[in-house]
Amino acid sequence: MKNYLLFLIAFTACFSGFSQERPMRIGIKLGLPNIVGLNAEYVTPWLDGRLAPNVDLSIFPVTESMFDDREGTISYVQAGFNYYLLAPGKGLYTNLSYGYLKGKGTAENVTAESPTATGEYLEGKGYFDESSHSINIKLGGKFGNKFYFRPEIGCAFNDLPEKYGTEVRFQDGSSEVQYESIPEIFTKGILFNIGVGIAF
Repeated sequence: MKNYLLFLIAFTACFSGFSQERPMRIGIKLGLPNIVGLNAEYVTPWLDGRLAPNVDLSIFPVTESMFDDREGTISYVQAGFNYYLLAPGKGLYTNLSYGYLKGKGTAENVTAESPTATGEYLEGKGYFDESSHSINIKLGGKFGNKFYFRPEIGCAFNDLPEKYGTEVRFQDGSSEVQYESIPEIFTKGILFNIGVGIAF
């Protein structure tokens, strides 16, 4: 978490020397794959004020109330550039960015897939840690002035597998790896979010 925040500050601060009306935007996004998180954008004077570096950051907790006997976090970081098509710093834009998605956590009361020599099915604790890198292409829009609304839709070209592995450890010291499917909405690289924020 600390490293993500330092990266966010450094990424946006490197452009703070430019003078432009309300070039800094800070907001909240809800959607896929970020679920809910923070967004920062800085509109530079480059390319007639149409080029804007941006960063997305989200760390979403997974609790047992959401998924039975599971706890963990889903984190997402994205860094790239928006290019405004119709006017400097507002309206429609395209986005090219790099994304990093990570899911990590534990699962309780996991039953073994195969019985022991005595026919017993052991129960253990599972540990999962899956991550994916992607190149993202999006089309979005920034509408409003000081307070704005920002929808986006696009596609992530990622390396996320169709299944993820959970290492299950049993009390007798044995272990096995069980595989579960990742929802297609993630593996197909669908990107969609809606954001709101303030510019200054």
